[in-house]
Amino acid sequence: METQTALETLAWPALPGPREIRLNRDTGLLKLIACACMMCDHMGKMVYPFAYRLSAAGPWAFLLPTINVLRAVGRLAMPMFAYGIAVGCNYTHNIWKYAFRLLLTGILVHPLYQEAMGHVALGKFTWNGILPLDIYRYYFQGKNLNILFTLGLGTLIIGGYRHRRYILMCFAILITVALHSRIDYGYEGVFLIILFYAFLDRPLVSFVAVLLFFINWCMPRLITDYAFVLTKQGTSYALKFNEPAFKRISSEIYALPSLLLIYLPIRKRYVKLPKRIFYFFYPAHLLLIYMLLLKG
Repeated sequence: METQTALETLAWPALPGPREIRLNRDTGLLKLIACACMMCDHMGKMVYPFAYRLSAAGPWAFLLPTINVLRAVGRLAMPMFAYGIAVGCNYTHNIWKYAFRLLLTGILVHPLYQEAMGHVALGKFTWNGILPLDIYRYYFQGKNLNILFTLGLGTLIIGGYRHRRYILMCFAILITVALHSRIDYGYEGVFLIILFYAFLDRPLVSFVAVLLFFINWCMPRLITDYAFVLTKQGTSYALKFNEPAFKRISSEIYALPSLLLIYLPIRKRYVKLPKRIFYFFYPAHLLLIYMLLLKG
């Protein structure tokens, strides 16, 4: 009986009620910062693509891919959004409504997202005599999907596990894998949400797991190609960087500083925001970018 209890504490807890959050509890502050970073990211992509570009020189330059500074700031947003969704899944009274709101908002705002983010020709779609199938073909079929689909799928998987709806959980996982190349941040983004949720009450385990996940995400060939190789120089040996292991460093490496905010031991909510503010901010910031593009 004691062995079974010990094993249960090591397993990912599937609890119907909320657990104690031992990471940053001020999710309002994190949401504000994440929204500001997302705005920088999208403005850097669409409005200021020629803004100052971060670059590095020297032997450690491979760790900092060249990138628009606004887009580098934007990389900070996704981990904070993922953490916010994990906390929301922990506290929500109805996780299915939570997932439905995310996915429905993602569907409704998607035509605007496609236009504002340059995935379709700006303002070319005619709405005269429009049919739902035409909207699907123009804005959805074979197109990149906005971040709300990523957040919604993560919520569905967590909900399936929490409430033991394993068929639904597996279905959501299959959809995530099938849409890997189309959803924002791929299945890595969905997995990050699950990872945060799994260890909300274990900050040290969470930090190690998330950090290892990011290392693999940013440097996918690090393990397969090895980071260092032992080379012979005359009669001695030297440990050197193995260049192929670092050739494909992702820009997601700029997201790492966001972990410092997520793992701050803040135990109170100092910033209190309206509950549904993100559902209004997301389309509003896309509309602003769309209007700036039309004007300029």
